[in-house]
Amino acid sequence: MQNNLLRIISVLLVICVFFGVTAVAKESTTEDTTPFSEEQTTETSIEIPSEPSDPDEPTTDPSEPGEDPDEPTTDPVEPDPDPEPDPDPEPPKQTFDELPGNYVVGRLYICSEIVFLGHSWIYVESTFDGEMPVGCYTVAPFGSVSVGTFLMTRRDGMGVYYNVERYSATKFGLKSANWLGMDITKDQLLKVNKEIKGWNYWDLYFNCTFFASRIWNSVSGKFFMPMMFPVFTKAQTSTHGGNKNVAMQPHANPDDCYKQRGSGNGASLDTVSSGSLKTRIG
Repeated sequence: MQNNLLRIISVLLVICVFFGVTAVAKESTTEDTTPFSEEQTTETSIEIPSEPSDPDEPTTDPSEPGEDPDEPTTDPVEPDPDPEPDPDPEPPKQTFDELPGNYVVGRLYICSEIVFLGHSWIYVESTFDGEMPVGCYTVAPFGSVSVGTFLMTRRDGMGVYYNVERYSATKFGLKSANWLGMDITKDQLLKVNKEIKGWNYWDLYFNCTFFASRIWNSVSGKFFMPMMFPVFTKAQTSTHGGNKNVAMQPHANPDDCYKQRGSGNGASLDTVSSGSLKTRIG
């Protein structure tokens, strides 16, 4: 009886030891394989309730930054297209002094009108787009000037006059007139200017005919014999192929008609009196 009791107790001890070891092993395995503690699991499982979204408002992608509705929206600034290159600027205009000597600056004419004793003169018309000198006078771009000598027919006395022929032709017209023209270069015009400035007289021989022929001959190869009367200038003009259609630029401004005072480098201009403009040029 006693032996049987010992056997039963031994079996019970073996069973208790077996289950105790199994429980310890199971608990150890559970602790090693659990990634988070109970405390951590409890903290991460807390969720913050979100506000209900308004179905009328557009949703935005949480990955993109939101827009502030109070700030005005602006369109993205696009870079300006490449500006078109400016056209080549015009070169500055040359002045008369800057022109080369062989540059053609205008046309020179020798002219005559036969009314009573008649009259001969020269006429210069500019083809240059700047101011240029003719004697003591400054011709405007593409302008013109007439130059001739007078004695008793002008109230301001004998000598060289500017634009009187143009003014008289505009006011009274021309009769029995003709002219002959040629291109004139800068260097040739400088010679003409020197001749004009050096002349400030009139007499029976060195009269308007001699003056016009002298100026013309200083630059032209078509020689004019300086004879006393303008009718001989007119005859020579026809011989050299001149024509009758004298067409000077109109000129109706009496304040732009002058008498030359002095000669050479000291020459200057004075506006003529009204009495010098009351008669024809013949």
